[in-house]
Amino acid sequence: MGFKKSQIGFVTAIGIFQIAFLILISIWFRYDESFDETKGEEYDLRTEYYYTYYSDVAVMVIIGFGYLMTFLKKYGLSAAGYTFLLAAFCMQWVLLNNAFWHQIHEYGELRRYDVTIPSLIEGMFGAAAVMISFGAVLGKTTPFQLILIAFFEIIFYSFNIYISVFLVNVTDIGGSMIIHTFGAYFGLGLTTMLTSRKTKEHLSNPNNGANDVSDVFSFIGTIFLWLFWPSFNGALGAPGSRFRVIVNTVLSLCCSCVASYIWSILLNKGKFNAVDIQNATLAGGVAVGSSANLYITIVGAMGIGLIAGSLSTIGFNKITPFLEKKFGIHDTCGVHNLHGIPGIIGGAASILVVYCGTQDHSLYNGAFDLLFPEGDDQTMRQLGALCITVPLSFFSGLLVGFILRLLTPNAEKPFSDEEFWFDEDNEEDANKQNDIRDKPIATIAESNLINSNSSEIENQSQENSEKLSTNHSD
Repeated sequence: MGFKKSQIGFVTAIGIFQIAFLILISIWFRYDESFDETKGEEYDLRTEYYYTYYSDVAVMVIIGFGYLMTFLKKYGLSAAGYTFLLAAFCMQWVLLNNAFWHQIHEYGELRRYDVTIPSLIEGMFGAAAVMISFGAVLGKTTPFQLILIAFFEIIFYSFNIYISVFLVNVTDIGGSMIIHTFGAYFGLGLTTMLTSRKTKEHLSNPNNGANDVSDVFSFIGTIFLWLFWPSFNGALGAPGSRFRVIVNTVLSLCCSCVASYIWSILLNKGKFNAVDIQNATLAGGVAVGSSANLYITIVGAMGIGLIAGSLSTIGFNKITPFLEKKFGIHDTCGVHNLHGIPGIIGGAASILVVYCGTQDHSLYNGAFDLLFPEGDDQTMRQLGALCITVPLSFFSGLLVGFILRLLTPNAEKPFSDEEFWFDEDNEEDANKQNDIRDKPIATIAESNLINSNSSEIENQSQENSEKLSTNHSD
């Protein structure tokens, strides 16, 4: 059996991209020269410090997002496997894109770029945005389409970083806007253009659902994300602000967890819905990201978590069905509810917090100028970044979805691993059938003879038993 067009396209595309990455990185990148054997123990401590955060973020992206998306009962291999591949692919492509925009902004030209561990963390942040978008089209795309989606999305993602961070100078330490909101609305644009014509088919597909086993695996992803989210929000924060990041994120997550359980049982006739608990419990981590390093107060962090968890759960139960019915937007994982809505809440919270700070600088104990480089103008910059990110992400998702719809076929068997992964159960059955077919005719005849003899012996023993019972009765 020959290769399909999508399989050939996947191998060709990822092969070309990887060779291109290798060439560009070999020409352009080098080790950060401030770290070598002559620098002493201080630099080793810095390396260990940042590597701890990198490993936490990598666990979140690969294990957390990967297992969270294994809730589809027939798509577990694809969810975990494609997450792993996309993370490795995106890491390299984000490094190249971020280096380009950083040097254009800093020097106005391209120079040799020093790779640091913080730059690797930024690479994983870009991968996280792609994973969020992947959730919107989960089960409906081929590996070829996913590689193209990741390639194009990172271009727009890095461009948005350049605008929001370098030009607008937004404060968004945990990426509520530039990671979560961008990834969610890019994904919504993708699924709108790529799969909206088949929304009814997707909703009625028997594989578009979970079972007890797949839900448990998805819970593993939820727990990993919940535990490591403080590291995600604080990985690139200033040393003095990481304490606030951790405290604010943990408490916001706790409150979103409690809120999601309350609303889930209220909206589902007295029972918990696994979808709500797997996702909305994390909304507090998303929403507090933009302001996690700011002086939002402990109660403020908890309030953000309660609001985000509540609206996220309501979104899964009310907004998702509305989008499917009225607009034909099928969001497989509900990324709009976990990342889109909480991301906007996070952006709005940062606008409010920054505005309060501009009205009373004493709230920041002398750190106002460090946290807000644009001074009293920072409020409008927060608003500007949010207003840029949402339309840029959605319309770029529409554009990429339109290109893929024209040039690539969708998955022939949606929500199933069968098309691109070996099915071990089916392989065993096929091997058994082949063994029977390959069995010599003489052997089969002998088996039949043995079976017939066995039947005769059984019949004869049964007759003897009946005679004995008759004699006893006489």
